[in-house]
Amino acid sequence: MRRVTRFACAVVIAMLASAVPVRAQSDAHARYVPLGPGATARALDRPITLSISAPLRLVVARIAEQASLSITFDDSLPGLDRLTPLEAERLPVRLALERVLRGSPLQALVSPVGQIVLVRRPSSQQTTRSSHLGGTVRDAETGAALSGARVELVGTRFTTYSAENGTFDLRVPAGDYTVRVNRIGYEPVVLAMVRVLDDAPNASVAVSMRKGTLSLAEIIVTPGYFGLLQSSLAAPQSLSREQLETIPQIGEDIYRAVSRLPGVSADDFSAKFSVRGGSGDELYVSLDGLELVEPFHLKDIGGAFSIVDIQALGTASLTTGGFSAEYGDRLSGVFTLETSEPRTDRTRTSVGVSLMNARATSQGGFANGKGSWLVSARPGFLDLALKLTDIRDSIKPRYYDLFAKAQYDLGRGGSVALHALRANDDFRYARNSEPSISSDYGSSHAWLTWDVGRSSRLRVRSVASLGSLDWTRGGEHAEKLPETIRDDRTLKRAGLRQDWSFDVAPRLLLKWGLDAKRESASYDYFSAVTVFARDSLTRDRSDTTAVAVSPRSDKLALYLAPRVRILPSLTLEAGLRYDRISHVNESIVSPRLNASWEPRTGTTLRAAWGKYSQSQALFGLQAEDGVSTFGPSERAEQRVLGIEQTLPLGITGRVEGYDRRRTGARTEFVNVGGDILLFPELSWDRVRVDRLGGRDRGLELQLSRSNGRRTDWSIGYALASARDSIGGKMVPRSMDQRHAVHADWSLRPASNAWRLSVGGVWHSGWPTTPATVAIDTLALTPTRLVFHVEREPGELNSIRLRSYRRVDARWTRYVDTHGGRISFFGEVYNLFGTQNVRGLITTVDVHGRNVVIGTDEIDQWPRLPIAGFTWEF
Repeated sequence: MRRVTRFACAVVIAMLASAVPVRAQSDAHARYVPLGPGATARALDRPITLSISAPLRLVVARIAEQASLSITFDDSLPGLDRLTPLEAERLPVRLALERVLRGSPLQALVSPVGQIVLVRRPSSQQTTRSSHLGGTVRDAETGAALSGARVELVGTRFTTYSAENGTFDLRVPAGDYTVRVNRIGYEPVVLAMVRVLDDAPNASVAVSMRKGTLSLAEIIVTPGYFGLLQSSLAAPQSLSREQLETIPQIGEDIYRAVSRLPGVSADDFSAKFSVRGGSGDELYVSLDGLELVEPFHLKDIGGAFSIVDIQALGTASLTTGGFSAEYGDRLSGVFTLETSEPRTDRTRTSVGVSLMNARATSQGGFANGKGSWLVSARPGFLDLALKLTDIRDSIKPRYYDLFAKAQYDLGRGGSVALHALRANDDFRYARNSEPSISSDYGSSHAWLTWDVGRSSRLRVRSVASLGSLDWTRGGEHAEKLPETIRDDRTLKRAGLRQDWSFDVAPRLLLKWGLDAKRESASYDYFSAVTVFARDSLTRDRSDTTAVAVSPRSDKLALYLAPRVRILPSLTLEAGLRYDRISHVNESIVSPRLNASWEPRTGTTLRAAWGKYSQSQALFGLQAEDGVSTFGPSERAEQRVLGIEQTLPLGITGRVEGYDRRRTGARTEFVNVGGDILLFPELSWDRVRVDRLGGRDRGLELQLSRSNGRRTDWSIGYALASARDSIGGKMVPRSMDQRHAVHADWSLRPASNAWRLSVGGVWHSGWPTTPATVAIDTLALTPTRLVFHVEREPGELNSIRLRSYRRVDARWTRYVDTHGGRISFFGEVYNLFGTQNVRGLITTVDVHGRNVVIGTDEIDQWPRLPIAGFTWEF
């Protein structure tokens, strides 16, 4: 319904745009002012109740109709066709208009009698000026100042911590913000619609926090727990989102970011990390409740990146030992990833480009905010980054991953979400003097989650999933020793997982659940190698390996885990787990016990004991080595004890010791030379390792401060031993690090306009296997020397490489835009170009009539500069 004609609107708008006050002839006080504190018309306080998602012109008309107000606008103004949602329950008109006009090119001007005109927003108001948002954080009961409280503006880069006197200050552009305050031991506080104005640049808020009483379900009873991305009421945050997104790392990958935590070690070339000496395959990884299988890109060069984009994640946690009964079929740890909750107020998009990859993430809502969606896509082009190093540029790796989810709030029926994840790799390498390879790796997952009763005594989570993996690898080597490989593998999986949690009483929590999977795999492997004769008496021969099997498996896991609060400060959880795995025909029962004791505020002791097992994965058959049957499950008994202490000046310290004894270890084939090989199964350094058991022991220490107003830092030290029982003696494992030190430091200004992060790592050299060389002279004359060289591995892991050291640096700059921000970063991995060693190779050279045997080092990543930007809008 139009209040005036278009001509009349145009006249009024032209007068307003020229900054001439509009006055009615009969009312000298009818002067229009922008909607805000200066608009004092009582009509703006009329409440409205409205639920609508429509073009802006229709939403404004509905507001005017319900509030009986006159709202005038020219129908040709920009932004009136923009889809605008509004959920208002007895909301004053002024706030309703501010919501629907936020982010649009329009503003509202109001007269003292309540007449409203929409006009184009002057360009001077589209610019952002620096203002201050400050305040104090206090205990709601005692009034005492609280230091170390994390104050963040939701959805922005602005965050800080309260000082010793409880005060905080943020330098921000003018606008409306949602303020969230968190502190260990206190209930989170969220303040909506906190307004910072250009004409009142020193906004102030008072925050009162009440001490939180943790429910039994929220208490962390597992030692070695590291919370990531978002803070928790129960434990200090190990790495915040700002730290994870700005610390130096290759490819902005969360796997590489967590490798700086105590007890975690990783190779430069691979994102797959080791937890307390165990292999990366001993880690249970889940995304929104789905167990991930082989979640890595570029498998031919060690799995350089994960298939999960950090920009799509909301929370994450890493448990490095002593995990409770709901997780099984793994020996070392649990890595839990949860994607972010999409915002529903409007569509938000983030795009970014770096030398490693490009990425785009978008999120929004539907059905008046009851539904939401999130989409993330990321193509990679590592070959561009390799051209900046001395690494061979004939490698052409390409990859991408795509994630999408849509969720809907069913009210009392809980919430349901549909997820999809697709990842694909294409790898090509061709060079006349070396093996050529062509490979394609694809993985597809779709799963449905249903969460019921999040705020009730009985909570249920159901996950139904389908997944598949398709791998193809082939290649040949035409020179010296002709080689041919064809390797095709597939995995199909269907799964159903249900987890129940019931608060029987304030001091008793009962958890139970099941996890059922049906899997089928196929292996079609063939390789042929021609071995040339060394003399005329021996014929050439061809060694071939062929495996064609199609195994199937049914897996069923059941667990029961009652948790009891014995004392207000002492909580125990006893767990019992049953695993049935059909393809190895095993049934395994695993008892576990976890405890958390808080003798005083700021001090927490956690302990764990348990038995764990891991079956050989249906997709983990080493068909390339001629293996066509599965080995028995490996088993381990773990004991972990840790203490976490809050220290003065906002410093958190933790000390943890662990002991893991392994039994029933499987035979495996490994390469011991340390090089990255395109055909590892055909290399001279491929050996069979018959392990009987093993033992992992260690002591970890960490000090960190993340609540500094300008800086944060952490330093960790680990003393560890990881050894296997082989041939009657204890042999160090390939990732055994006797000593390891990680340190990180970052600096930011009060405006949070930039962030400088520096990280360093040092650890003892890894064990390696020396090579023995046999030289067979075939011809020796005054004019001719012909000999044959045979390399063979020596004693397994009997020597050590020299120690590893590396320093990385990254600078990130933020620029605010109208409705978003742009961030630029520059990073140098291995800042000082340190030549770190990952293996040794024995060389044989001829000098005249002499044969000289030497040793060369195989290096890790050289200095690697990286740059990129991200635009959020």
